[in-house]
Amino acid sequence: MMNRDKIAWLVPPAAVMKYGCAACTAGPISVFWLASLVGLFYGLTGGTVGGVQGSSLVIVGISLLLWVIAAVWARLVMCGVEDDMAGHPESTLKRRVIPRLDELDPTEQIRGMR
Repeated sequence: MMNRDKIAWLVPPAAVMKYGCAACTAGPISVFWLASLVGLFYGLTGGTVGGVQGSSLVIVGISLLLWVIAAVWARLVMCGVEDDMAGHPESTLKRRVIPRLDELDPTEQIRGMR
């Protein structure tokens, strides 16, 4: 069975869906990861017809960079969710500001200005 770190490096969107906050970050991470897959395929198959030979290597390099960004992002999300669940002091749940009751409806300020 694959552990969380391997899944985060191989398929970052799946790791976020299973171990992270899917509603928050699965979409953007998926975009980065899919762009890297398309770039890798495009770069490894030769790129444009009649293009410069070095351009394929640049495309592959940028695609690998996008993959690493998606994997690191997924890992950071998973660590953040772990901290929130464990209740660590550096958790974002511990630092959240609860609005006052009079701040709950911002349209009330606009209605009162008439």
